[in-house]
Amino acid sequence: MFRILLIITLVSWWSLSNADLSIAKEYQIKSVFLYNFASFIKWPNSAFVNNNNFYICILGEDPFKQVIDITVENENISGHPIMIKRLAKLKKEDICQILFVSKTENTPNILPIVTNFPILTISDTDSFVEQGGMIQFFNRGKKIRFLINPEKVKETGLYVSGNLLKIAKIYRSN
Repeated sequence: MFRILLIITLVSWWSLSNADLSIAKEYQIKSVFLYNFASFIKWPNSAFVNNNNFYICILGEDPFKQVIDITVENENISGHPIMIKRLAKLKKEDICQILFVSKTENTPNILPIVTNFPILTISDTDSFVEQGGMIQFFNRGKKIRFLINPEKVKETGLYVSGNLLKIAKIYRSN
């Protein structure tokens, strides 16, 4: 657990060269975050009733390409093998533990579909958390940070570790 926290901390504070964050490098870092977020969230047993796999779903245009597949290859979360699913459209029957919503998607139309399910929603779309998402990536200078809404995470039956909250920027609704 300490190793994973250290990786997240290092990646979150990782400063790149003077050049802007390249898209490829940015999504390499974000793929590591997606994988590591899973270690700091606890899912209810009901999230695995119909399947033993742990699904990270990418909805819409896939900015990660094969990087996310390489990141999670042969990995598991609490004994659940990690699988990547790419979705053109989200349906209620899609099984995901983590849902990354691409910038190509209309967030207000997506979030109501997953509201009552134990699915961690993540995006790098501006205002994602304000619109009801759980974790939003953002760039601060040459570093990737994330904003988390712990209230929204808790509403869906997920439990977020205090260690993750320590390194996140916390969103508080008015």
